[in-house]
Amino acid sequence: MFLALVIVLFAGLALGAVFIFSGVYNVAAARHHFDITNAVIRLTLRRSVKTHSLGIEPPAGLAEEALARLGARHYALGCEPCHASPASSRNPVVAEMYPAPPPLSEAVNHWQTEELFWIVKNGLKFTGMPSWPAPGHDEEVWALVAFLERLPNMDLKTYAELTGSTRTADFAFLQDMSVEGLAAMCGACHGDAQTAPVHPFAPPLHGQKPAYLRRALIEYAQNRRQSGIMEPIANELGTDVIEQLARFYSNASGAPMPSQTPPGSAALRRGEEIAEHGIRGSDIPACRSCHADSASGEFPRLDGLPAEYIAIQLRLFRDGVRASSTYAAIMAPIAQRLSEEQIEGVAAFFASQRPIAGEAAQR
Repeated sequence: MFLALVIVLFAGLALGAVFIFSGVYNVAAARHHFDITNAVIRLTLRRSVKTHSLGIEPPAGLAEEALARLGARHYALGCEPCHASPASSRNPVVAEMYPAPPPLSEAVNHWQTEELFWIVKNGLKFTGMPSWPAPGHDEEVWALVAFLERLPNMDLKTYAELTGSTRTADFAFLQDMSVEGLAAMCGACHGDAQTAPVHPFAPPLHGQKPAYLRRALIEYAQNRRQSGIMEPIANELGTDVIEQLARFYSNASGAPMPSQTPPGSAALRRGEEIAEHGIRGSDIPACRSCHADSASGEFPRLDGLPAEYIAIQLRLFRDGVRASSTYAAIMAPIAQRLSEEQIEGVAAFFASQRPIAGEAAQR
């Protein structure tokens, strides 16, 4: 009996080897899987996503329209070319992929919120769906999920309003845009003279130091600073355009974001002490020793930036997500010494400060 089983096993292995090495199986995308193969793949995929998404908790602000707007801007540039939208049909070349990327206005109905997050963050093998290009930036992934939750049954008017009518076939169009055109596109997320940024995760750029803006865009383009939203855009910008954009925003004025921390709060006072004096005995210098207006242009101004944005950046430094560039390596060990309360305090303090005027941002 045992010998018979061994013979059957080796016979099966031999047949499998013949099948594989003969090349008889047709791997052309034009030839679809057998129905039973498709059923097994779909079942395996669904069970895998369900299992690996266990324990994921959607953030409290997921239902906020502002977060969905931020995700919509990225969807229009990064997802629409493959998955279509209320404003466009699926590209006929993409439609011939196997499996073809599904129209997400229909597909998202088949997944729970936490499952959508897991798929966007991790991608799916053998489908062409990539993982999020910036590990550790869960806030960006949730922004896209917030939009996807609203996508089913969305009409063209709502889609155009949420995306700011920012639609294109791919990111390559950025190479041919004027600085003014690029600034208008950037303003869809980062705000302009009349409109505040669409969400605190997209900070205002007006009045920022040009050297810092230049460095940030170059680091995004070179994958030394990660962002699933910013990296594809920066990658298409030439050095001359980056320089012009940095100068444009350093001289620009914009609508400020209102502070969410009332003056006099404990968090604000705690943050002010760290910002102005640091923490003695903890090797934490005063924030303004580097981030003052008179300091190096490579260090950003923090006054008036959203508290949520500052807090997220400090956590990214703390967790080692932002540590791939020289200046990030300076911040990482400092952020690691800050408690969560201290991070929130510093963020609240700088958010409460009046941002500097654009004409003063010439360094």
